[in-house]
Amino acid sequence: MKLSTKSGLSFISASAIFFFLGSILMYFSVRVILAEDLKDRLLDMQSSFIMDVSYADDIAIMKGAKTFVFKAPRLEPTLFSDTVLIESGRYNLFRKITFFQVFKHKIYKVEILQSQSQTDLLIWRIVILNVGLAMLFFLIIFFVNHLTVKRTLKVFYSTIDKLENFDVGKSHSLALEDADVDEIKKLNDVFNEMSKKIKSDFDEQKEYTENVSHELQTPLAIISSKAEELLQSDRLNKMEMEHIAVIMNTINRLAKINQSLIFLTKIDNRFYADEESLQLSSIIKEKINFFTDIIEQQSISISVNIPDNISLKMNKYLADTLFLNLIKNAIIHNLKGGLFEVNFIDNILIFKNSGQNTSHSSVDIFKRFYRDQENKKSLGIGLSIVKRICDLYNFKINYSFEDCHIFKIEI
Repeated sequence: MKLSTKSGLSFISASAIFFFLGSILMYFSVRVILAEDLKDRLLDMQSSFIMDVSYADDIAIMKGAKTFVFKAPRLEPTLFSDTVLIESGRYNLFRKITFFQVFKHKIYKVEILQSQSQTDLLIWRIVILNVGLAMLFFLIIFFVNHLTVKRTLKVFYSTIDKLENFDVGKSHSLALEDADVDEIKKLNDVFNEMSKKIKSDFDEQKEYTENVSHELQTPLAIISSKAEELLQSDRLNKMEMEHIAVIMNTINRLAKINQSLIFLTKIDNRFYADEESLQLSSIIKEKINFFTDIIEQQSISISVNIPDNISLKMNKYLADTLFLNLIKNAIIHNLKGGLFEVNFIDNILIFKNSGQNTSHSSVDIFKRFYRDQENKKSLGIGLSIVKRICDLYNFKINYSFEDCHIFKIEI
């Protein structure tokens, strides 16, 4: 939920509660005020009645449509009450004052009525008017607040957009907009400083990777060259030649590990940013052809079922590495006379190959240097590279064994 929406809903909820409670409070407050006013008017009418009756010869002439006079046995206190009269077939509510008056040595009870219908109508008009004005006021405040928040968050959303599209591998800096709000301005300043630090660390790591790539390859090549020269010597016995052969194999293994780790670092640091559209079936068939000799030697049955119109937007070198490692893994770990299938179903690329059942989990098999105990020659890093490339392009890859080894890539 967006901040502007959440603040708007909170404002509306608070306003609704305020309107409800305020309307109730206002209704009863106005009712009390008008009731007091009606009471004062009845008291004025009482005073007028007493003044007029003092000049009258007969109290009966003081009777009226809303004034009633009755004989009473004794004097009692003045009191106010509500009553109902039927007028024109309708029930109307009245406020009544009842007091006692002595006229020519006789006691009379006088009742004077004042209609409350106009008072109730006036109460509702006042309440509706005030609530309407309050609602209009809060609606104006709501829209002004909404526009203010939206305008304020415009810089915030611009910052989010630039952060989402920020690529540390590119030369341009983050360059966030200036903000009027102190909090957003502080946030942008922190992001600017953070991006500069990330950029600096990335450049240093990139330089370190390049230096490692050059500095390690040179001494490894020298050691390998010297070992080959020793092998060509006529003065070595069989045991010494076997030791040198082990050294050369170890050097070659170390060189491959070094290249693979450097390659993984380059993937993590987004060295391979260029992308192009690649035909999936063509690139997989091309990589399978690299292993023609092994396929024929092991009598492996190959099946590729990928529509020709399926393409991927990837870096060419990373795509070659991804599929080469998967195909190499499927062929090398296959059985003699086994099968190797590549299918594309519902945006899922499926690699199937026959092989012995293993205890590999879908997590461990993609770890660096994880390999079979029986396969000591493997570096245990090929599938780790495959996982890294898939993560880079947000491809979901998983492994399972169901009578055969299955790798599924959701593209």
